[in-house]
Amino acid sequence: MVDGRAPKLFVGIGNVLQGDDGLGVRAAEIMEKLPLPHDVEVHECGTALLELARFLEGREVVVVVDAIDAHAEPGTVFRLKPEHLERPSTPISLHELDLSHALDEARLLGREPEKVFIVAVQIADLSRALTLSLPVEGALLRALGVAVHELELPLDILDYLALAEGRGKPGSGDRNGRMS
Repeated sequence: MVDGRAPKLFVGIGNVLQGDDGLGVRAAEIMEKLPLPHDVEVHECGTALLELARFLEGREVVVVVDAIDAHAEPGTVFRLKPEHLERPSTPISLHELDLSHALDEARLLGREPEKVFIVAVQIADLSRALTLSLPVEGALLRALGVAVHELELPLDILDYLALAEGRGKPGSGDRNGRMS
C-alpha cells in the first residue's frame, strides 16, 4: 500500500434517483459487502465527480462501473479504457464533470493510476426511479464479474452474491474470498 491506500480501487458512479443511472452505486454497495482482500478499496462516488481525482491518485488499478448510453441493446456490458470515452466539451457547471476530467486532474498532479478500466452497462430507462430496469439489473452481475476479473480478485462473484444480499455464507470460501 502506498500512502496507506489500497493499490486497487473499485469506483461506482451514478445517480440512484434516475433509474439505470444508479447502476454504479448499486455495484459499489454489493462490492462493499464482499470479503475483499486488504489491497482493494471500494468507493461509492455517486455524482460527486469533482472529488473523484483524489481517490484515483497513485493507484495501480482502478475499475469504474457506470451506466452508459451507447445506443446498444439495454443491459449490454462494455469493458472500456479511458481512451475509448468521448471527450466531453468544457463543462459549464460542476455537475458536468466526468471521469475524464478526474483522470486529467490526477495526471496533472503526476499521480494518475497505472491502469484504468471502465465497466459500463447500456441503460434502458433514466426516468425518476429508485430501481434499475430489468435488463440493467440482469446485467449487474455480469458487470461485477468483469470488475472482479480486472481487479484480479480471488473470488467468484456468483458464489458471493448470496453473502452480499445477506442470504447466508457461500460455498467454501475463506475470509479473503479464496475458494478452497
